Amino acid sequence: MKNDLKRLFKINRKSIKEVVLWLIGGLFLLLVTEYLLRGKLRYVKLLLLNKPGVFLVNYLLILLITSLIFILKRKKTFYFLLSFIILTISGVSKYLFSVRGVPFTFSDIYSIGDGLEIAGNYVTLPMVISVLIFIVVVIGITIYLAKKEKNNKRITSLSNLILILILLIAFPVITNAQYANGKMGYMRWDITASYKKNGYVFSAIESAVKYIRVKPKGYSKSAIEEIKSKVDEKEKEDNRKLNSNKPNIIFIQLEAFMDPTKIKEANFSEDPIPNFRKICNENKGYMASVPTTGGGTVRTEYEVMTGNNIDYLTPGEIPYNTILKGKYYNSVATTLKSRGYKAHAIHNFQGNFYTRNNAYEKLGFDTFTSIEYMNGYEKNERGWVKDTILTKYIKKALDSTEGSNLVYTIAVQGHSAYPEDALKLYDFPIKVSGNLSDKDKNQLYYYANQLKETDDFIGDVMKMVDNSDEDTLVVFYSDHMPALNLFLNEKFYLDAYKAPFAFYSNFKMNNYNFSNTESYNISSMAMELAGVNYGPMEKFRTYLKNDENYEKYEELLEYDLLFGKNYYLSKEERAKKNSMKMGLDDVSISYVEHENDSILIKGLNFTENSSAYINNKKIDTIFIDDKTLKIKEIEKGDTLVVKQLGRNNGLLSQSNSVSLSQDKFATK
Repeated sequence: MKNDLKRLFKINRKSIKEVVLWLIGGLFLLLVTEYLLRGKLRYVKLLLLNKPGVFLVNYLLILLITSLIFILKRKKTFYFLLSFIILTISGVSKYLFSVRGVPFTFSDIYSIGDGLEIAGNYVTLPMVISVLIFIVVVIGITIYLAKKEKNNKRITSLSNLILILILLIAFPVITNAQYANGKMGYMRWDITASYKKNGYVFSAIESAVKYIRVKPKGYSKSAIEEIKSKVDEKEKEDNRKLNSNKPNIIFIQLEAFMDPTKIKEANFSEDPIPNFRKICNENKGYMASVPTTGGGTVRTEYEVMTGNNIDYLTPGEIPYNTILKGKYYNSVATTLKSRGYKAHAIHNFQGNFYTRNNAYEKLGFDTFTSIEYMNGYEKNERGWVKDTILTKYIKKALDSTEGSNLVYTIAVQGHSAYPEDALKLYDFPIKVSGNLSDKDKNQLYYYANQLKETDDFIGDVMKMVDNSDEDTLVVFYSDHMPALNLFLNEKFYLDAYKAPFAFYSNFKMNNYNFSNTESYNISSMAMELAGVNYGPMEKFRTYLKNDENYEKYEELLEYDLLFGKNYYLSKEERAKKNSMKMGLDDVSISYVEHENDSILIKGLNFTENSSAYINNKKIDTIFIDDKTLKIKEIEKGDTLVVKQLGRNNGLLSQSNSVSLSQDKFATK
């Protein structure tokens, strides 16, 4: 026993070699991950010189992660795998940052399916081949190391375990010291800045730790009742005039929309956004701070729909994929429906992308018209559906009821990726010149011409509203800045987290004195202009915005509504169970006809996303028009339905079921 202890405490050459390689390997991993985050070695050097404590925190964290090898037999094999995982996640983060302007966070795990769905717009065949070769090489090296390495001892020296113990003590001490002196600190409003402030490895792990919901300090029933009391007092003082006409309210979220003429180095042969500029020139245009840049559309969408500040959730979280999976929640839709409105959502993309078909139902919408329920649309050069189709379905939603309507529209045409060789590929009307690199000029050339078509759509909506007999307010807002390479330059002068929004109406709106704001305030501003009663969150935003404890109240209130006991809401205000219809019109089968060796399915509201199912088996279906589908000959007695399918053949809705005979059918 005594000899065994001596052996374990003995610092032999092998254990020294292990520790030295471990220390050097950790430094290498740190330098690579920070380089991938910051883009240039000089920025890594500046981190080391200006924030050695932050550098040390991330180094110690990497050492802690990789210290697992000291209790494993195949030390080289597992060190290689751990290094591979760290570098791969860091590389993925680098790529995500280049595409959307935000690095990888733990929340991205919940959006892998959505990301893969649009990966074709960003990932090229050579990239796929390179990744596959890389994976094969890694597997080969791992197998080689595992076979070659023969170490029967898990712990070669207790001195190694003492090193781990020292790390476990030193890491929190040094980290707390860095937080205390301000060198480190979580910036919930800017994920990218937070990563660069705190270092990549620390931030990536922190994003996972923050996924644990923690009750904020001071949360209690009495604290929420105090907030409620203040809101109620302010509401009594509100002498705002309400609009007895209850105007229609249209929200239009414009994908990656900005004013490109603000890029000083660029010149355009014509104004890409004359209609939006006209609204802004009438002093109805503003800038909103948004929670994302280059991508992450639904983060801004969620803020505008609910009035919630997404900063209080975990870094990079998509509430549609997490919170709203099983929770009905208050939104602009539930508020306006309580005032007698019907609520419609429209999106010229897949209905189950970001699980919107579930999220919109949870947020109180009555109908959701996604691309699977549209006909006659065109796609742009990168495969995104053009926004012009949306006008038709906005009008259809407005005409679907006699009363007032909320129509929440999500556009998609301006989506990235923006090609860096567009001048070679396309011949667009708007030309771009100026002091720009070729890649930037190519991206702007493509982007500006997509903007022009989106702006034409804005003009169509303005004309539709002007010609309407019903009072109508339109809220145009951008979800985030575009994923242009220009925004990746830290010296670029435009704020990547500011996006434009504007109001347009065919009636005299309430007097207002707005200024630039946060995106979660936009719904409150719209309700004020429309002259309708505020919902629970809009009341808080409007009445307590100048309170000295506003931010603390905001944190407590959002926790109460999302994860707490719902002390703030009265029974009448709480979100009710809701049933939402996909599409404005039912997809239905009327009858079938034999045509040679095929069968024509006659009905209503078919689209290119309609698929026939016989005995619950998908059949090859040819779309003829909105009243006709064609399938092959079938046997008597088979059961036929038509299903509307989203991405990955996800079921959105289905028609009536019919039982077929030779010439007739019977509706079930």
